[in-house]
Amino acid sequence: MEPKSNHAFNEVTDSLKNVERNKLLTLLKNPLESLQLTTKEWIYGALGLAASFVGYLVWVMILGSKITGLFYNAMPFGKLFAPSSLSFAIFSRMFLLGLLSLVALLAALWLAGWWRSGVQPAWKLFVIRMGGIQYITGAGFLLAGILSFHFTLSMIVLAITLLSTLALSLQGGLEVSGISKERTASYLVVSITLYVILAGVFANLVM
Repeated sequence: MEPKSNHAFNEVTDSLKNVERNKLLTLLKNPLESLQLTTKEWIYGALGLAASFVGYLVWVMILGSKITGLFYNAMPFGKLFAPSSLSFAIFSRMFLLGLLSLVALLAALWLAGWWRSGVQPAWKLFVIRMGGIQYITGAGFLLAGILSFHFTLSMIVLAITLLSTLALSLQGGLEVSGISKERTASYLVVSITLYVILAGVFANLVM
């Protein structure tokens, strides 16, 4: 068991050492370039997913007090008990919500692609290529956090980030799954429907 763990650790370390800065910048500027990634370049997909999630967490922490206020304002007499900063309980919920939302997106696109193409996408390559799209998401969350001094502007940037991520992910899933032109519309509808359902179920469990 231990040799396998060491091998996995060494593989991750070696992959991180071989990461090309220019390739990261290319994926940030043109997310759909990730569709050219191979299984040997899995580190770029993993880093993309990590960048997206970390960017989200940074945004949550920066806007902590405002997010906490929104939670407590939704409860009767909540304003009387609202703390001035982000509580651990709410942060943990936001942590799970962000993680499960990412899982819901990947699962929805993979399932929709499988159903509408009739061919099961190779899950590892699918996750790698979809992960490579997410660098721009992490950057968007960070920008939204930086603009937290202006709440409305921050929310606008956040909305643009989320909608752009959804659009790029749908396009990426479309191409990775090899969906024909005739089935594109149904793929888009099914993907969004599955995502909304899965995200809703996860949110209900977390909140």
